[in-house]
Amino acid sequence: MIQIGSRNNAPTPQHKTQDIYIFSIDLSRPATPFCFEQSIGGGHVEQGGARWLALDELDGWPGEWREHLKKAECAWVAQLIEANPQADQAKLVSLILQRHAESAQPVGWLKTIGNWFKRNIHVGGRYGV
Repeated sequence: MIQIGSRNNAPTPQHKTQDIYIFSIDLSRPATPFCFEQSIGGGHVEQGGARWLALDELDGWPGEWREHLKKAECAWVAQLIEANPQADQAKLVSLILQRHAESAQPVGWLKTIGNWFKRNIHVGGRYGV
């Protein structure tokens, strides 16, 4: 699996310290390559879970895939899917992986640390993100 985006959205009503949304592409499952995960309080066992979906299943999923992508800090995936309505599933997977690879280019250590904080630390309030 190739993790495209993730973010800890805690504190949430479900958990005070860990409510992580994750979006991945699973190339070992070509029929259902889009993996939406949520890890609440340490894993999938007690709360949270994972769901693999095909392109034609996204709108029927009650988990609201666009919101999940936003919470996983990869809302650009929804924009990419919506901007290519004629593309088939394999083409969209390819486009997502290509864009993800472009954003994974090496950056300075300060930017790397800043990106880690942005993904894992949620600051609320007036000046929060």
